[in-house]
Amino acid sequence: MVMTKRQQKRSYAGFLGANGGDAPEAPANTTPPAITGTAQVGEDLTVTPGTWTGVAAPDLTYQWEADGTAIDGATGTTYTPVAGDVGAVITVTETARNWKGSASETSAATSAVIA
Repeated sequence: MVMTKRQQKRSYAGFLGANGGDAPEAPANTTPPAITGTAQVGEDLTVTPGTWTGVAAPDLTYQWEADGTAIDGATGTTYTPVAGDVGAVITVTETARNWKGSASETSAATSAVIA
């Protein structure tokens, strides 16, 4: 469906009204995500979300990595290291998205995972 200029202006005006008059803005990170927990096999690691700006407020997604390589299926707010992670450092990349764009920020690494 193609919107007329008038419909586009109304849509934008509605957006501004719904967001307190703030103009749309892509996400930008002001504080990176952080990992809490012990880097040990069987112990949960949890991400503390970073701080983001952006209008509308961005949705956050996660990808956990071992030595910089994405861990298959590890996309939640927690990750439990497995035996194959021993010796690797763990990070998590947080991606913020809204309709104006997306941005990603990676946490500091844990110490090497122990058995």
